[in-house]
Amino acid sequence: MRKATRFMRRKPSLFLTLLTAATALAATVAAPAQAAPAQAAPSAQVAVKMTFNATPEPALKGSTVTLTGRVWVGATGNRGRVSFYFRKAGTASTAFTYRGYATTTDAGTFTRRYVADTTGTWKAVFAATTARKNAARLDAVQVVQRRSKLISDWQGTSSTWQSPTLRVPTKDYKVIANYTCEEDGFLFVAWNGNPSGYESANASTSAGTVTLNGHAGARTGYFDVSTWINCSWRVRVFSGIENVQV
Repeated sequence: MRKATRFMRRKPSLFLTLLTAATALAATVAAPAQAAPAQAAPSAQVAVKMTFNATPEPALKGSTVTLTGRVWVGATGNRGRVSFYFRKAGTASTAFTYRGYATTTDAGTFTRRYVADTTGTWKAVFAATTARKNAARLDAVQVVQRRSKLISDWQGTSSTWQSPTLRVPTKDYKVIANYTCEEDGFLFVAWNGNPSGYESANASTSAGTVTLNGHAGARTGYFDVSTWINCSWRVRVFSGIENVQV
């Protein structure tokens, strides 16, 4: 006992070190493990509803095409951006060109106007956000141009020529006769109505264009052409209006 007491008195630092280590080990074994704090799960993106329409269809070249639609989840709180792209008819399916954007209202509606230039497909795109999924819609618009309807087209080199019997479908017609002569020349074109009605026009240069407008008398008749030898000509007859896709 005296030896142990002397040992404790002579080696106090070693005894305290051993005692502290034993206490810490016991506390570690006894204490329950601490769980890591739980991570909040990210909120899932919500699918949006979307409508899109490009009008009018068809549209006249140079008129206004109006793009309208709606992107929404609920009745309100739908403000955002819709981007517009255009792809010309006959090009690759991926050949869309960015044309601008519109900001939606609180209800999700949007409107944007463009000039009708050529036939193609419009695309409206709502880009995804942290809360909402993306969406896109397509609508094709045919663009047409009004022009006089070609009903007959003749050409030749005969100095005297008469057309087959022709019926003019509308009240009025228009004839465009182009001609070229090797030297000085002229061209004379006339409408001979059946049973009556006669109209004519002419030019007296080596080359040019003769235009004949009107309709007097019958809706059925024939055209004739007179010109010099060594002249070539083309006669086109137009009547009515047609829409041609552009």
